[in-house]
Amino acid sequence: MGFWKDLFRKVTYREDPLAQEEGNEEKYLVDAGEVDLSDEYERRKYIESLLEQVADASQQVEICNSEYKTVNSYLKDMEEIEFIHNDDRQALMEHARAIVHLSLDKQRYEEKKNRMSDEDYERMQRLENESDEGAVRLKEAEEYQQAIRNDLRRLEGEKQACIFRRDEAQTSMNNLRGMAIITIIAAAACIVILLILQLGLGMDAQIGFLLTAGAAAIAMTAVYMSYLDASRERTRAARSMNKVILLQNRVKIRYVNNTNLLEYLYMKFGISSATELERLREKYAEEKDEREKIREDMKELTYSQEQLVRILRRYKLYDPMIWLHQAQALIDPKEMVEVRHALIQRRQKIRQQLDFNSENAAAAQEQIRSIVAEYPRYAKEILKMVSDFETAG
Repeated sequence: MGFWKDLFRKVTYREDPLAQEEGNEEKYLVDAGEVDLSDEYERRKYIESLLEQVADASQQVEICNSEYKTVNSYLKDMEEIEFIHNDDRQALMEHARAIVHLSLDKQRYEEKKNRMSDEDYERMQRLENESDEGAVRLKEAEEYQQAIRNDLRRLEGEKQACIFRRDEAQTSMNNLRGMAIITIIAAAACIVILLILQLGLGMDAQIGFLLTAGAAAIAMTAVYMSYLDASRERTRAARSMNKVILLQNRVKIRYVNNTNLLEYLYMKFGISSATELERLREKYAEEKDEREKIREDMKELTYSQEQLVRILRRYKLYDPMIWLHQAQALIDPKEMVEVRHALIQRRQKIRQQLDFNSENAAAAQEQIRSIVAEYPRYAKEILKMVSDFETAG
């Protein structure tokens, strides 16, 4: 390590022009403070802290030198690129434009808000050959489901009508039974009255008996005929209701089977309606075209990137690959100027860090020399500490 070899050589300081512009930075030296250098423990701790400062600064200097060299290499690459002419220049510009445009297309696609999710796309891709038939079956099943619901509603209405007719007929039959009983009671009452008039008062009640018998016969006949009509109506209503119930049962079976088919198709395509499946199919067709275009663009992008790197490698650039990420600078002079300006600023900052750490290392070395000069009786001990620290490092 260079700093250790020069530890006891004379150190000369130079003014840093960048430090003058930016303002001199304070050196973060270890402050001796009230350290009693005659005390072995405090002396050793203080020397160790100075040695650690030199080591840390040396490490930072190495890092800065490496980074400084890298930045200079990038700037040199930019100079080499400016000297590319003729066919290579034209090809370089064409491939750079392709990289910029294709990268923008890829970015726009990736940032697209209404993109189809990968899950939906992969499911539709897996069922692509079945989606046409599935859409037709699903639409037919939904239409049939609606027709079945309409049939069930109509049959339920017919069933309620049959129940109403049956109940009406039963009510009429009950009323007619009551009328028959009333007629019989009335006829019996009339006969009793006529018997009292004939037997008790000696009146001739023959005509009354005939009229009562005739009226009773006519009334009973009318009640009986109405009763028969009501009974037949009740039977017809009951039969009609049974037919409706049987038809309802068959329709319900079709409804259950069709419902199971719908649920299966919904689960299979991951949707909740035929309309949603149709939208998904349209979106899949659009997404498929876009992804196919992106795949073709990526092939072109890869080709242009390979060709651009191949051209740059012919000119022995330090890092041709980095221009894949700043191809815009190759086709836009203003962008190239900004890239160069950013690199120059980085180099200046690295230079500041390099000088700062170099000065700190030199100051720590000078501090150790001063202690050796002021306390020669500890020189051997300090030199051994330096040697041990260098060996351990």
